[in-house]
Amino acid sequence: MESIERQFAQVLSGEAGDLAGFYRRARDHGPFFSPDFNGWVVSSHADVSRVLTDETCFRPLGYGAGSSIIHGRTILHMEGEEHRKKSALLARHLRSPRLLDGVQREFVVQRANELVDVMPRRGSLDLKAGFTTPLPLDVTAWLMGIEEAPNFRETYDTIVAAGASNLRGDQDVQRRGEEARAKLFAFLTPLIHQRRRDPAEDLLSVLCSTEYEGTRLSDDEIRSFSSFLLAAGVETTDRALSSLLSLLWQRLDVWQELSSDRELLRAACAEGLRFSPPVHALSRGVEADTEVSGTTIRAGDRIVALMAAANRDPDVFENPDEFVLQRFAQQPDREFGAKAQILSFGYGTHLCTGSQLARLEMVEGLNVLLDRIATVHFTDGVPPESGYVLRSPEHLKVEVEFR
Repeated sequence: MESIERQFAQVLSGEAGDLAGFYRRARDHGPFFSPDFNGWVVSSHADVSRVLTDETCFRPLGYGAGSSIIHGRTILHMEGEEHRKKSALLARHLRSPRLLDGVQREFVVQRANELVDVMPRRGSLDLKAGFTTPLPLDVTAWLMGIEEAPNFRETYDTIVAAGASNLRGDQDVQRRGEEARAKLFAFLTPLIHQRRRDPAEDLLSVLCSTEYEGTRLSDDEIRSFSSFLLAAGVETTDRALSSLLSLLWQRLDVWQELSSDRELLRAACAEGLRFSPPVHALSRGVEADTEVSGTTIRAGDRIVALMAAANRDPDVFENPDEFVLQRFAQQPDREFGAKAQILSFGYGTHLCTGSQLARLEMVEGLNVLLDRIATVHFTDGVPPESGYVLRSPEHLKVEVEFR
């Protein structure tokens, strides 16, 4: 049998296919050292949860391959009081029930319907290009108050590819990411200066006018925060929603069940995030000598936590390799917050600040599609998921019967 290290090297290539078999083997094997990542790999729910929460031993990487430092210094790299206060700044706009249930929901529903309105009524169409990608892109641009933001989609992709996804440390990928970041920063700089002079009510204006310990955020911080928000706000929801739609359209009985019972939408989104998460892994630096499941790991090492493997740990989830619509029906909202069992939004202090916004976009996007679409058929076969660390179908080519 191929070694677990060689199998992980193949996973890192991002080729299309089902990773369930590898994740089962990785959990059974326990922590192992990957020469391709040049660090340790952990896969069980217990180990991944610990790596994501134990900040005495593990910290977000601020350097090298697999680090999101490509954006610059963001809340991912902050600790203690600074992290708490600056993440709270974002949370007031991304996790506010008043905004989520009010203007943000209204905008998401309006934009989702507009995207369906312009879909061709005959022949094949790509619902990823026509819906799951532009919806979060337009929502993020609206929240930031940056009308031109949708024009930079390829730029965001290139930056992200050079960040957390670049576990192998490919230098060409890194160079392209740095060039894309420079392009985005050059675009953002005059906008920052304009918002400082004449702030509005958008998130960019908030970043430009907020003070921390009596000092406004620097231009560098605002550029870094903006880059991270624009990329993360699009990538995760796009991938999560496209993966979930692919699953549902393979089981049209479930699609019809959701159409009849919209109370299950949040549970469906939670289960989709568990079964096919947009982010499969996160990297950390090791701060102190420690043991993980009996394996000694030294300070200065690197470690990658496979959240997607943890999401299928049979010690936590019954029948983990099955998509079960009712799995989270009793408490679906819990899976988008700090007490979640699924680890798709991270865990602990660095739980994704935008998880509630992602839930809104997924639930309302699905709601609109269920209102407007009766049946769907794939025209080019079921699209496999590809990519690593970020993973999803590359397209959703379908024929649609509209209501």
